[in-house]
Amino acid sequence: MDNYLNKLPDVIDSVATNQFYPNLLSWLSSFITFDNAIVYSFEKGAPPRFLSKVERRNSDSVNRIYQRGAYLMDPFYQEIQKGGASTVLTLKELAPKGFYHTDYYLNFYRKTGWCDEAGLLLEISTGRQLGIFFGNEDRPFFSGKHTQAPLKDACDIIRSMARLHKEVSPHAVSHHYRNADMQTRFGLTPRECEVVELILAGKGSPQIAQSLFISLGTVKNHRKNIYQKLDINSQAELFNLFMNGPIQ
Repeated sequence: MDNYLNKLPDVIDSVATNQFYPNLLSWLSSFITFDNAIVYSFEKGAPPRFLSKVERRNSDSVNRIYQRGAYLMDPFYQEIQKGGASTVLTLKELAPKGFYHTDYYLNFYRKTGWCDEAGLLLEISTGRQLGIFFGNEDRPFFSGKHTQAPLKDACDIIRSMARLHKEVSPHAVSHHYRNADMQTRFGLTPRECEVVELILAGKGSPQIAQSLFISLGTVKNHRKNIYQKLDINSQAELFNLFMNGPIQ
């Protein structure tokens, strides 16, 4: 708790920027010790949307498995579906009997490398909740009131900032989140994300090559790889996916 007040101004100052969630995770390290953390937005009728993470090693491939369906068996997701007040819970509190023999644990959870997990579940608005999940690789989280109390006390502050972040300046953050979503959900590289953004901005292949200082042939290869990863066949489908789709 020593850095509680020292880091809070940085979080507040970044509410309307794409640094909000990275700064929030840094601030939360004042409350709870963790090896890894990831933030998802859960919206009714849609898969979880990745927002930010800090980790010891890259977890993009595991995150894609989670977003493509494993989340439906997640005890934290099932708790979110119940709705209700914001809360802090540990995996041990939520895991059903026999959890370590379930398909979710055997086919997905072991791939994360986490031995235990804690989750901060926040109701942001009707039909939208935020999940901030903390993972430890070699030690459990304590479920005692003493350990969780400071984080629970901060719930209202975190929820209010997250609400403002969504409402104050959506255009300032949508580009950042779309790129993060493209990398996590579809496996696009950072360069491929840049190509997608330029296509969506109406740039043709020659303009993209000039903007990124690459050859026209390289642009064409990127477009081919992008279409293959997104399982589409045309630029029109690309526009439909990202300009009208749920990940905006």
